[in-house]
Amino acid sequence: MKVNEILSTVSKEAMEVISRVSSTELEQLAQEVEKAESIFIYGNGRSGLVGKMIAMRLMHSGYRVHVVGETTTPALEAGDLLIVLSGSGKGQTVGSMTDKVADIGGRSAIVTASPDEALKAQFDSVLFIEASTKNNDIPTIQPLGNQFDQSMHLILDAMVIHLNTASGKSSETLKSKHFNLE
Repeated sequence: MKVNEILSTVSKEAMEVISRVSSTELEQLAQEVEKAESIFIYGNGRSGLVGKMIAMRLMHSGYRVHVVGETTTPALEAGDLLIVLSGSGKGQTVGSMTDKVADIGGRSAIVTASPDEALKAQFDSVLFIEASTKNNDIPTIQPLGNQFDQSMHLILDAMVIHLNTASGKSSETLKSKHFNLE
């Protein structure tokens, strides 16, 4: 397969995944972001990299946002939101973090490709992305979790654009938050 054919197929697959996202779930996540005092984003591997990109977008938009695991990440407090990005939703860390968030008085959300209802029940907000990961059999030409990670980035970036548009933030406002020591 030629590279242009691969690019065309990957683009079509991403559009198919995006078209299946629940606007209700996406709107609910946007509302959680809006009302949070601070936002904490957690993800491992490539999902974690997507999380860092979204954290940067939110920071440019004026939100107080932190990436879990960074050395400058403060303590989560009541009124804060933890967003977990995980294709599988598996791992003891996820369950223990959501319990801790609830004990503190925060809220939690997950962006996942897992249809596991018991997993989803642990969170205040769920954004389900029906995409291929290394743990499911959704057909794709892409390896591992590429389809999930690409789609998650586009979907969450669109959510941030929605938040900016709804609050009237201009490109100039966002640019004023951009790193300026270069």
